[in-house]
Amino acid sequence: MATYGLLIDYEYCTNCGSCQVSCKEEHGYPVGKTGIAVHADGPWAIDGDNWNFNYFPLPTDLCDLCADRTERGREPICVHHCLANVMYYGEVEELAKRLADKPKQLLIVPQYLPREARGEFVHVDKGNAHQAAHVEVKATGVAAFGAHRHDAKVGEIDESDVIEDIL
Repeated sequence: MATYGLLIDYEYCTNCGSCQVSCKEEHGYPVGKTGIAVHADGPWAIDGDNWNFNYFPLPTDLCDLCADRTERGREPICVHHCLANVMYYGEVEELAKRLADKPKQLLIVPQYLPREARGEFVHVDKGNAHQAAHVEVKATGVAAFGAHRHDAKVGEIDESDVIEDIL
């Protein structure tokens, strides 16, 4: 059995909202709920002349890829109404081939109501898998030490390595 998904060319998404509005109308979702949501990344400066500003239409847990429509050979309503024509529906294997042709695309396989499909999330305690660790950092200003998480044993700080006069 084939797996179906969405390929989204987010480089040209303009956040027009047509995917969200058409989804809400098709499924009758109330205010605050939708099967697809557009998320923004930016604007922020990459360098002096270039800016990052991307929009990402992402299916939510309410997305069933318009099962009623796709069973009748039609594409999902968000794909049908995408004004920028940047959303594609199809078999994951075929969409993956298109993904290889161009960067700035997302291949997504939505899972409709994942809690019902997979059950409630159950936290698995892995004991002391993550511990804080000492990291040596050369002083370039006020800070002389930093810390991060890793899976190795926590190291000891050798006080002879402490820089006495930072300023």
